Amino acid sequence: MFGRFLLVGVVSYLTDAGTLALLHSGGGVPLLVATSIAFAVGLAVNYGLNRVLTFGSAAPVGSEVTRYLLLVLANYVVTLALVGGLTAVGLPYLGSKTVATVVLSVANFVAYRSWVFRTR
Repeated sequence: MFGRFLLVGVVSYLTDAGTLALLHSGGGVPLLVATSIAFAVGLAVNYGLNRVLTFGSAAPVGSEVTRYLLLVLANYVVTLALVGGLTAVGLPYLGSKTVATVVLSVANFVAYRSWVFRTR
């Protein structure tokens, strides 16, 4: 299960970071705006793949999505703080994004397994 979680994480990260690079470096979108858009794209990929491939959830989507979005809100705040803060002290923005992703990965696996996609 953790291996699938990591694979989904890699796909989600590449989607997120690729979108961030495309918007910020390629399109000149301000860093935190580009980070926000990329985060939303990555989370949609992450939810769908984790629901089906990692946790095989058959739970009603409504309550599951509510829990997922609450966790996303917490992740969003931490991601903005880390990307903005680490970039401000000199780390390249994609390095900052990578640090944020690694820090949140372990906590998210536990939260997904025990709360978001929990089975009763």
